[in-house]
Amino acid sequence: MKLLLKSSILSLCVLSFHSFAGSQCGDLSGCERKSCEIEYQIDKAKEYGNQHKVDGLTKALKEVKANCTNDGLKDKIAEKIESSEEALAEYREDLEEAKQSGKTQKVKKYQRKIEDEIAERDRLVEELAEIQ
Repeated sequence: MKLLLKSSILSLCVLSFHSFAGSQCGDLSGCERKSCEIEYQIDKAKEYGNQHKVDGLTKALKEVKANCTNDGLKDKIAEKIESSEEALAEYREDLEEAKQSGKTQKVKKYQRKIEDEIAERDRLVEELAEIQ
């Protein structure tokens, strides 16, 4: 019970962190947005005294500033969308097999996976559309 409560609280913190960072960087797109979100994470890590995380994020920010291009981001997102489509096809096949075998738990499992994958794919498509 305590583990469930802790994981729920952690999930809420992560979601609120990302939504706040997203709102601060929401007017930006592509590499500018990526840099903004990393800078926000650096500020938060400094606020909490997590120097190890600050160091890692600072390195990531340097990499983004040195190597990030919007065309490169578009390509990576397009690859992720393609990978997501492949995963969806596999989950749909697995779902059909589970239905045919009458395994209700597996049917539910694959339905959840399909829903999650569709949400992720839709998020990626939206992200790709925002990059200019």
